[in-house]
Amino acid sequence: MLLRVGIALTLLPVAFFTTAVQLGVARNDDTLRTVARDATEGITVAQAIKLSLSELDELVVRDLLDDTPLGANGYPSNYDQKRSELHDNLVRAAVDSSQGAAYLQPLTNIEYALGHYHTLAKEAFAADARGDHRAAADAYQQANVVMEATLLSEADFIDKANTYVLNEAYDRQQARADSTVGLIGLSWVVLIGFLVLAQLLVARMFRRLINPPLLVATVIAVLAGGFALARLDSSAGHLTAAREQAFDSVQVLARARATVVSARQAQGHLLFDPDRGAESEEQYQLITEELFRVQDGDRAVALAQVSQGANVPDGAGGMLAQAAVAGSDRRDEMARRTVVALGSFLAADRGMRQMLDYRQPDLAIEQYRRGLTFSQLTSTVEEAQAEKQAIFDGHARRAAEATARLDRIALATAAAVLALAGLGLYVRLREYGT
Repeated sequence: MLLRVGIALTLLPVAFFTTAVQLGVARNDDTLRTVARDATEGITVAQAIKLSLSELDELVVRDLLDDTPLGANGYPSNYDQKRSELHDNLVRAAVDSSQGAAYLQPLTNIEYALGHYHTLAKEAFAADARGDHRAAADAYQQANVVMEATLLSEADFIDKANTYVLNEAYDRQQARADSTVGLIGLSWVVLIGFLVLAQLLVARMFRRLINPPLLVATVIAVLAGGFALARLDSSAGHLTAAREQAFDSVQVLARARATVVSARQAQGHLLFDPDRGAESEEQYQLITEELFRVQDGDRAVALAQVSQGANVPDGAGGMLAQAAVAGSDRRDEMARRTVVALGSFLAADRGMRQMLDYRQPDLAIEQYRRGLTFSQLTSTVEEAQAEKQAIFDGHARRAAEATARLDRIALATAAAVLALAGLGLYVRLREYGT
């Protein structure tokens, strides 16, 4: 009778262990899906919106400086192309918002303000085409206020809303995953304890030290539990590295990319409307300090030292400094190169402003049009971002691979343990009957 009950009860710890592993894999996959796809896609689209907005504003001032020909609709062709790109990003964001991202209202605000911005930009183009520079400068100033006060701030809100969604979902699902690992450990101990107890009872009843099927079942259970916990731990480690190290750098570099464009816009605004030079200078300084700043000392000196191979100074702030010291490596070469490129960009800007001081605006405008240091800075930021994105994708891929088919392995293990344990007890039952 006891052996028959033992055969029936074997199903309980095996089912407990299998269910725990299945739950652990499912929760791990949910976390991976949140980190690697759902929330991060919303953040990526939000950053693409901000970059498109910044590029649109910089494009307007550049076209005004270049007297770019207007199309039949009153806009240059490159403006229409950039506007179309922005529209596509807004559509992508609207699609993502249907999945729960909290930014429908900011998108509506952007769509509404964009109409006003387009109208003011058209007025600036029209005034410039008829030779009324003052009217063009005033119209563009109003357009820039709409961009800075409404459009870019709403894009920032979308970014922050999606970042909140990511962090909240990640923390919640990590807590669930951690609790599930504890459940797997408990079920593993229960299963092994049951098999060991069955082995001892059978040995006592039949005076045989070892029951081979039960012994093999116990070994399989020990290996399976250890393997499951090791795979889930490996996946969690890669997921943590992807979220807390690589993705933070990807995100901050994407923000830096849009901020660099805003800095170039401030340069163009100064050249197109020197009467508002003080405002443009203040705006430029605020923008570039978002990219890199130092607590004590001169920023130009610190940037020069970094360009000569020094580490990013302790306490340095700003997006590029944050990316350069992400994690524990203060000599991230690719990210450090972005700081060096920023130093070259700022040095070229100082040279351009000296040309204005020496009343050589044509030379300053020509330097702005060439934009060599700007192109170098943006390409370096993009390369660093691509490098960090590749690291993020690699961690996400390895996190998925770590638990691939783990649920099937757990089912196969459960079937093997159940069959062997049942066989071991059944053999003794037959002997008992005989």
